Amino acid sequence: MPEQSGLIVITGASRGIGLALVECFLKEGHTVLGIARDTALMPTHDKLTTLDTDLTDPQAITHIARRVEKIGLPVAVLINNAGIQNAVDFTATGIDSEAIATQIRDEIMLNLTTPMLLAAALLAFMLRPGGTIVNVTSLVSRQPKPSAPVYSATKAGLASFTQSLRVQLRSEGIDAVEAVPPLMDTAMTAGRGSGKIAPETMATAIFDSIRDQRNTAAPGLSRRVLMLNRVLPELVRTILARN
Repeated sequence: MPEQSGLIVITGASRGIGLALVECFLKEGHTVLGIARDTALMPTHDKLTTLDTDLTDPQAITHIARRVEKIGLPVAVLINNAGIQNAVDFTATGIDSEAIATQIRDEIMLNLTTPMLLAAALLAFMLRPGGTIVNVTSLVSRQPKPSAPVYSATKAGLASFTQSLRVQLRSEGIDAVEAVPPLMDTAMTAGRGSGKIAPETMATAIFDSIRDQRNTAAPGLSRRVLMLNRVLPELVRTILARN
């Protein structure tokens, strides 16, 4: 069980999995710092502090660390949930090289660089022992999605980082958990794929993994795909390429 006297830090906290995580931890009596570009739609709660910030801004990490220090609680859990997926076709005609360069930099920053920097910045505030860092990756961290090559690369990098971090932090008594959502049931995925789950289901799976000290949170279809990928990776590659 996450330490209730500690702080839960969640990025991408205003919608989807992030908002479901905020509500899950508040329900269990935890103090939460919810970080998002626009926190206006987040609930009002006496144990919730919100912080509006753009995580592609290099100053964002400093702002978050200062807010954590001001709250004055040790960090029990850091959940790097914020992310963005862009469709990028490197063969497209008339491509704007400057625009795509900015898009790529922002996607790498938000999906991969920021989780690394935030983990480094908040380690000094984390419970020892008992702290947990959760990085939300994707099934495409195992087999890339051709229409989203940058996203796939960043999630593969984040999965690898999580594994390395887990080993490095073991002696500190801090866990590193990889959360691997399947296709989520949101407005953005309407009409796409099958085996979708609600954000609340994924949030519960993450909470349970932290509580039970499991290295991976992969509910529903994610668990089956990860198992299949171990024995039939070409089949999984073909399946994910369709979505």
